[in-house]
Amino acid sequence: MLKPSNGADPTLRLARSLRAHHVIGTAVILFGALLVYSVVFTEFQHRVQFQWEVNNEGARVPITHITCPSPWSVITGDARPEGVVSGDLCVLPARGQVAQGAAVALVSMALAAWVFTRDPRTKPMPPLPQSIRARLWK
Repeated sequence: MLKPSNGADPTLRLARSLRAHHVIGTAVILFGALLVYSVVFTEFQHRVQFQWEVNNEGARVPITHITCPSPWSVITGDARPEGVVSGDLCVLPARGQVAQGAAVALVSMALAAWVFTRDPRTKPMPPLPQSIRARLWK
């Protein structure tokens, strides 16, 4: 006798649910890793004040934004932006971005761990006490 393919088999439903949990957990980890990579390991624009560049005519032109190296290389490798920029303008925002990346990693790992450890099996609710059942019919 053939079984219906509408998902009525509880073991089949459980297998699908477990598979869905694994896919969702893996997707959360990959999305978190992508966010961490984009925040911590790529160059970023930083707004600056009181920075000037001298053009060919000798006039000072204000610089409003600089391109900083990746926050990880700024903190670990002491990388500096290219061009005529004075001071360590990229250090403070790089620390903030590394902190943001660590927070994103922590949240995504915690969420993925919760998804992986959830029990997808639905259990029946416990029966109501007799006193409450009697109240419902009055």
